[in-house]
Amino acid sequence: MLRLAARSCFHVAHSLRSVPLSPAVRPSASVLASRSFAAASQKPKMEDGTLEGRYATALFMASKDKLDKVYGDLTALRGMMAESQELKLAIETPGIQPESKVAAFEAICGKASMDGSVVNFLKVLVENKRAHLLSRMIDIFENFYRAEKGLVLCKVTSAAPLSSAQQDQVKAAMQKRAQGSTLIMEYNTNPALLGGLVVKMGEAVLDNSVSTRLERLQTQLLAPVA
Repeated sequence: MLRLAARSCFHVAHSLRSVPLSPAVRPSASVLASRSFAAASQKPKMEDGTLEGRYATALFMASKDKLDKVYGDLTALRGMMAESQELKLAIETPGIQPESKVAAFEAICGKASMDGSVVNFLKVLVENKRAHLLSRMIDIFENFYRAEKGLVLCKVTSAAPLSSAQQDQVKAAMQKRAQGSTLIMEYNTNPALLGGLVVKMGEAVLDNSVSTRLERLQTQLLAPVA
C-alpha cells in the first residue's frame, strides 16, 4: 500500500520538475507565510532546541486533540520515504521547483487521507526551504509523541534470536524498571556480543554481554600488579 502510494506520488513530483503550476493551483507566498502552527495547545513534555525540533514542536502544538492521527500520518510518510528512494530524493533535492514539491505533497497526503495540519506543515517546509530536514523532524515528533503517551523504547540486542518465552522474560524484567511507563520492545541480534544481552531503555544502557565481560576481564588481567 505504502509502496504504491510512494511510487505514484514520485511520478507526480518527477513529471512536475520542469513544469510550473498554473496560478490557480500555485499556493501564494502570503498564504504559506500566514500559516501558523503555534495553536493554543501545550508544549511537548520534552524539549529539542534544534531547528528541526522547533518545527516539530510547532506541529505538535498544532495537533491538539488529533495527536494520534498526525503521528500516524507522519510515520506513514516516513514509511513511504523508506520504501521509495526516488520519493525521498524528490522531497529532499533542493533543485526541484517549490510548486512541484507542494503538488507532490498534496498528492501524497490526498492518497493517504492525511490530516490538514500535516499538509500545511509540509507546505511551510517547502516555503522555508526545510523539506530536506523532514525525516529528522518526524523522528523528533515521534519522541514528543512517546513522551506524551508515556511510551519508552526498549531495545534488546542479543547474540542470537530470543525465543518468545525469553522475550517475555526480558520484557517483564524491564517493565519493573519502567516505573509505570509502557515499553515499546525492539529485539535485534548481533553475533559479536557472543552471548548475554545489551538493553537500551530510554537513556539507560544495561550491558551484560559476554563480549563486554571478556573485555573487562582482559583489562583486569593486563592491569599492573599492585
